[in-house]
Amino acid sequence: MSRAFDLAGTYLGALWSLLADLWLYFLIGFLIAGAIAEFVPTKTLLRHFGRNSAATYLRAMLAGMLASLCSCGAIPIAATLRARGVSRAAALTFMLAAPWAGFMQLLVFYRFLGFGGTAVVFVGALMIAFLTGTVLGWLEDRGWLNEAADSARVSNGPVTAGCEGGSCDCDASVAPSFARRLLRAGTEAWEAFLALWKYLAFGLLLAGTLKAFVPVEWVGRFLGPQATFNPVLTAVPLAAAVELCSEGFSIFAGQLHQMGATLAVVFVVVLVGVTTDFTELSVIWGKFGKRSAAAHLLTATTLTLVFGLIIQQVFR
Repeated sequence: MSRAFDLAGTYLGALWSLLADLWLYFLIGFLIAGAIAEFVPTKTLLRHFGRNSAATYLRAMLAGMLASLCSCGAIPIAATLRARGVSRAAALTFMLAAPWAGFMQLLVFYRFLGFGGTAVVFVGALMIAFLTGTVLGWLEDRGWLNEAADSARVSNGPVTAGCEGGSCDCDASVAPSFARRLLRAGTEAWEAFLALWKYLAFGLLLAGTLKAFVPVEWVGRFLGPQATFNPVLTAVPLAAAVELCSEGFSIFAGQLHQMGATLAVVFVVVLVGVTTDFTELSVIWGKFGKRSAAAHLLTATTLTLVFGLIIQQVFR
């Protein structure tokens, strides 16, 4: 019985630690999602992100850079973009690009990797976001990602015909005040939370299990240049077993580099760690569809592995 209480205490402590680390990023993400729903015209979103093309993926990638959000904060925004009619490929490109352009992450990478290493991780991450979006767009255009419930899942939100803004009043003679629109943005943020909380909760429960019972110290033992097995290949399942936000992964990967892990391992750890995040995947599964979740996971992880092996050959 004592052992069971100890295990339960360890798990609850790990879960509380995750919540303490992530709640602010979730909050910021939902608030931005609410602001998008209220203040950004649907027509503007659809014009820039609604059609699958190289230009669309480039815009989504640049939007992710400008947002500079944690991976957790990017989740509700990507889901809101999808709910407003943005293609799966564009929304997921945004989700992949957003975590690695944050000022904090870049400073952490610079501290551990220097300018050159930081540039490799930064540029490589954006290229993977763009290429993943291209692959998903190709699949989406051919209907391979379509699912029966998709038409019920995607809408243009509260915008009615003839409205140009977010949740605008269609009576142009009575423009809502800015304070009222802020209040409605908060309502939109709450509705986004209600739509996503069960997926976030499921992801956090799984993440808490990994955090509680998979020692992080084991990861470093197999990622050094003297490892008998290819450290890049080893990094893939090990990074998937560690649940951190993008800021946490930047610190964790930087510490691995100081312990002797190669730049290629750092790159694979930070990219695979986020693309295999249970919280992110559970939201994609629920809001984009299971086919989109599988295609996103396989494409982003495969591209990361290929890039990692290239980096390993170039930066020995």
